[in-house]
Amino acid sequence: MYKRQLLVLGVYGFGGGAARGDGAAAPSVRAQIGEGLGFLWRHRLLRTLAGVVAVLGSCWGAWFALMPLYATGPMGLTPADYGLLVGALGVGGVAGTLVVGGFNRLFGRRWAMMLTVFLTSAMMAVPAMSTNKWAVGCAAAVGGMGGTLWTVNVRTLMQTLVPSSMMGRFGAVFRLFAFGSTPVGAAVAGALAQWSSAPTAMAVLAAACLAVFVPLFRVFTPAAEAEIDDRLERP
Repeated sequence: MYKRQLLVLGVYGFGGGAARGDGAAAPSVRAQIGEGLGFLWRHRLLRTLAGVVAVLGSCWGAWFALMPLYATGPMGLTPADYGLLVGALGVGGVAGTLVVGGFNRLFGRRWAMMLTVFLTSAMMAVPAMSTNKWAVGCAAAVGGMGGTLWTVNVRTLMQTLVPSSMMGRFGAVFRLFAFGSTPVGAAVAGALAQWSSAPTAMAVLAAACLAVFVPLFRVFTPAAEAEIDDRLERP
C-alpha cells in the first residue's frame, strides 16, 4: 500500500505534477481527475455506461459478500462445493470469450451489453428464489458470461469514443465507477441481509440491475451503435 503511494508521489512529484516534454508543468493529479470526470459527464452515452457499470459492480460485490455464508448455510454446500460455485463464474467468463465475437456479429454489441444486464440480474435473482445448487451454479455461470460480454464491448466503445490523449484520465474515472461500486454493493447487501435476509438483499440488487436496462436502452440507440461501427471501420 505504502509502496504504491510512494510510487505515485515519485511519478507526479510532491509539488503537484511532473514536467512535460516541452518544459511546462503537467496538471496536478486533482486537475487530471477533474478533466476525466468532465469528459465523462459531457458524453451522454459514456455517462450512462458509467452508471450502469456501477450497478453491475454493486451486484458483483453483493454476490461475493453474501454467497459464502448463504452457500454454506441455507444451500448446504461444503467449503469445497462453494469453491466450485465460484468456479462457475470463471467457466461462464471463458464461455463469454468464445461467444462474444459471434454474438456481436449476429446481434450487435448493443444487445450484447443489454444481455449483460439480464444475466447479471439472473445471477442475483436465482439464489434469491432457490437454494438449489445447480440452479445457483448455472446463474453464476451466466453472470460470468455477462461480465465478459460487457468488458469486451465497453472497452471497444471507450477506445472508439475517447481520444487517446484523454484515455488515461477517463479510464481511471470509469474504473472508479466499476470497481468503487463493488464495496458499496457489498455494504448495502450486508445491511439489507442483516435487516431482513440474504434472499431479500439479492432480490433488491437484482431489481436494481434490471432497472438500469431502461436508460441503457434509451441512450445506447441503434443510431449510436451505427456511429460507433462506422468509426471502427474507418482506416
